Amino acid sequence: MAACSSAPIRYYTLIPPEAPQAAPAKAATIAIDVRAVHTPAQLDRAELMIRTGPTEMTLLENERWASPITYEIREAAQLELQHRLAQMIDSSSLRAFTKLSVTIEIQRLEAELGRYALLEASWSSKLSGASRASSDIIVKNCAFRAYEEIRSGYAEIVEGYQRETRALADAIASASTSSGNVSVPCQTLSSTSD
Repeated sequence: MAACSSAPIRYYTLIPPEAPQAAPAKAATIAIDVRAVHTPAQLDRAELMIRTGPTEMTLLENERWASPITYEIREAAQLELQHRLAQMIDSSSLRAFTKLSVTIEIQRLEAELGRYALLEASWSSKLSGASRASSDIIVKNCAFRAYEEIRSGYAEIVEGYQRETRALADAIASASTSSGNVSVPCQTLSSTSD
């Protein structure tokens, strides 16, 4: 019987668990709409992929995403944006705005076991107010790159991706709510090591 058993399949998510809070969290009064997350075709699969050499990628049959990666990124980013904006909502400069729309394009989401996890993306956001006046609209188009050293394990790779997704949401919230207007380019780079 032991010879017929197969390795268990493990499922991973980018969506963090609900954190216990001493006081109820303040809800953001800005509606957040992460409209689309685009990923390269090779990432559009259930299995995790890792780099195993200069030109080689390995598909991990028993290490899988809990849901499609575009959903994972969209939901994780949206939850983090809600958290960030709830913390920033008392700012007088934000009171005129009612909606944040975000589109994320993932260029690279890759890792090498025992070495690193990498997230590269570009994103655009539109922070708009109740009126249609141009003074009530801030548009940003930005690039983002996060690199983390990873010591070992597939779970640690996904935890690295989680931290990078949080950093992406933080960059979106910070840049989108900073002063400035239409089509302001920005670059966000992040590099951490455990």
